Order: sequence, then C-alpha cells, then structure tokens
Amino acid sequence: MFENENEMWLGNSRMNRSFGIWIALLVVAVLNLTPLTICAQDTILVDRIVAIVDEEAILQSDVDREVELYKMEKEYAGETVTSSNSEVRQEMLERLMESKLIIAAAKQADMTVDEEAILASVQQKIDQFVEHFGSMETLQAELNRSGMTLGDYRARMSTQLRDQQYLRLVVGKFIRPNVEVLENEVRDYYLAHLEEMPSDSDSLSINNILVPVQPSLEIRQAVQNEVKKVQDELAFGGSFDHLARQFSKGPNASRGGAVGVVGPGDLFDTTLDQAVFALPVGQVSDPVISSRGVHLLLINSVQPDGKRALSQIFFPIEITDEDMKQAEAEITTARERVLNGESFARVAAEVSSDPGSAGKGGRLGTFSLEDLSTQFQEALKDSPIGEVTEPLLTPAGWYVFQVTKRVSGHMYTFEELKDNLHQAVEAEKIEKALAAYVEGLRDRFFIDQKI
Repeated sequence: MFENENEMWLGNSRMNRSFGIWIALLVVAVLNLTPLTICAQDTILVDRIVAIVDEEAILQSDVDREVELYKMEKEYAGETVTSSNSEVRQEMLERLMESKLIIAAAKQADMTVDEEAILASVQQKIDQFVEHFGSMETLQAELNRSGMTLGDYRARMSTQLRDQQYLRLVVGKFIRPNVEVLENEVRDYYLAHLEEMPSDSDSLSINNILVPVQPSLEIRQAVQNEVKKVQDELAFGGSFDHLARQFSKGPNASRGGAVGVVGPGDLFDTTLDQAVFALPVGQVSDPVISSRGVHLLLINSVQPDGKRALSQIFFPIEITDEDMKQAEAEITTARERVLNGESFARVAAEVSSDPGSAGKGGRLGTFSLEDLSTQFQEALKDSPIGEVTEPLLTPAGWYVFQVTKRVSGHMYTFEELKDNLHQAVEAEKIEKALAAYVEGLRDRFFIDQKI
C-alpha cells in the first residue's frame, strides 16, 4: 500500500501543475503509463491537409480524432471541457504538429522503432478487450458503436504506440542525459509540498460479533417458492422481461426489470456488485441474496467503458419489527456476557454469524481506519483497547466490536519518500526541458500550417 499511495500522490501532483496538455501527455508516455485508446470518430465526408511538418501531412480527420480523444479523456476524468471548440481544435493541431516534430528529430538521428513489438502490443490489447467483452464479435459491435472498425482501432493504436516509442528514444538520447537532480533539490521539493505528502492512517486490530436480522421462517419459505417458480419458467424458455413484469416486486418491474447501466460500486450491496460484474452477457444468475431480498440478475450488454446494462427480478424479504427486536436482544445479551467476564472469543464462537471471524473467536483482522466504512470508523475511532462497543445496526445486522490493538498513523518522512520524490523532480525537469526542445525543433524543420 505504501508504494501505491506514493504513486497515486505523485501522479495527482503532476496532473495538477500548469503544464501544457501535450507536454504532460509526453511525460506520461515516457513513464510508460497507458493513455486512453478507444475513442469515438466523427464521420468524415471530406478530408483535407491542415498542416505539413517535414513533408508529413496532418489531415483534418487526424485533428477530429484527437478532439474526440481529448473530450473522452476529460469525461473519463470527470472534468468539464471549458475551452471553445475552436480552441480545442487548435490545441489538438499543436499536439499533432509537435508529435511530428519529435518523429522528424528521431528519424534525422537514425532512430528506428520495433514494428514487430508494436504489432504484438496492439494484438495483446485487442486480446484483452476480447476477453473483457466475451467475444470478438461483441468487441467489434462495441467499436462500431463508437464509430470505429477493428481496422481503425489497430491503426490508431499502432500510431499511438509508435509515437510513444519515438518519444522515449528522443527523451533518452537528447533530454534525460542532460537532466541532473541534486539531493538538495529533492529535499526542497519535499519541504515545498509538505501538505501534499501522503500519510499512513491509524490501524486497528479488531474482534467482532455479528447477529444478522433474520426474517421469519414462513417469509423465507414463501420467497423461496416464488424464486423457484420463476426459475422453472425461465428453464422452459420463459421471457425474462415478461416474468419480471409478472413476478418482480422491484420498482423497475413495469420496465421488464430494466435497472439501467451500472458501474463498479454503483449498487447498494457488495454481493450484488460482485455478482453483476462476474456474470456473462445474456445469462441469468443464480439467486443473489442482498440485505434487501433475493435477486435474479441478467446482463443485457457491456458498454465500452465496462459498465453493464442490468435487469433484475426482485423478491423483497420483509423484516418485521419483531425480527429486529429479536436480533437486537441477542446482540445485547452477547455483549453483556463479555462485559460480565466471559471470553470475547468464546461468545463470538457461539453467537456470531460472521463466517470470516466466528471460527477464529471473532478475530476480524487488522485494518487501516480509513479503509473501513464511515459507520465503522465512527464507532471505532475513539474506542479504547479492550472495551466492547455499543451494538451497531448495519445492513448486514447488529455488530459489537472490540479493539485489541491500535497503531497510530504518521506522515511519511523524507527518507521514506526519497526515491519517489527524486522521480517527481526528474519528471518536472524533463517536462520543462522537453518543452524547450520541441520549441527549438520548429526552427530546424519545415512547417506549413494551413489553418
């Protein structure tokens, strides 16, 4: 976790600086990060040359593709495009011209790229997408929805990887050897960015006892009978849409059970979330039990961004006030047994329904405080070691906790972050040196900008 947190912090820190979009993307390529590769294309009826760089033409369609890519990058980052269309188009043209300049410098220095490695990388990425979407046909359909063919994608990806290889060659020969990072510069960077430095949060070793709120046996049996009836209808070829309208008790029943498009973490229950993103397209799930009831799930399609169009047939499990009171009484009794001197481990083994900890005497494990849910953080942040918390009601049921060990967090020191800070300072210097280098290329190579 230490290295990942540092990498996330350093990446966010670089992105927040006021460097040009193109130069920032160049350094991303140098650091071997993978940019977004699938983008929508406008249908181009008439193409034309908008610029020439060292006898290499830049077409209007090239600019159009970069504009769409830029917009999708912003959308995926949750950002809004504030520049006008004309400003974005001009910026993308500058990006393409600078890329052509770097390639011209590389070729002038007799640098070559590994075309076989590029083709292999493109095929590897296509294979990954086929695995993600389930079949080549599904991938091609998703590309078509974005205005691309498989051939378009191959060409776009090949160009992108080729540009990145040329960039790494140029930076490796003309930029990086002239960049020196002194230790005092790294320390000055650390002191200037103290508020941005990552820190390690408090960690807790926790015991727990869980008493779920169970519906009555009669209600559970009735729901089980309804689920079995629908499963039998589906097995005999019944329409999921029709059966959802007939049997589902969810708010989307009138729409044939259609929930809509969901992404990871969008659903209220982690069990549901895991089931949805493990289910192949077109296959009905086994019954999935959540805190609200029983779900039969159907994935209608997978979106290019990985989100899924979901339908469900839902059977609520009604929890009565009597069910709630019975569970609360059970957890209260368990807590009182511990307070009266019985071993927490013994009570947990006898009472708890948590499958991960009951067999270990209630030992749940050690966690960073910030990794726990907000509800658990509030209950445990000030809990003294050895004391048993008041009963806590959650969607899973009633909990009591016992903190057995607490380790205070700390902000990482300069020595702990030194290697990562060195990389951050080096990347900043490379960005500046690369910007100056590209500007100098404008005087060395022919440029004819037509718009």
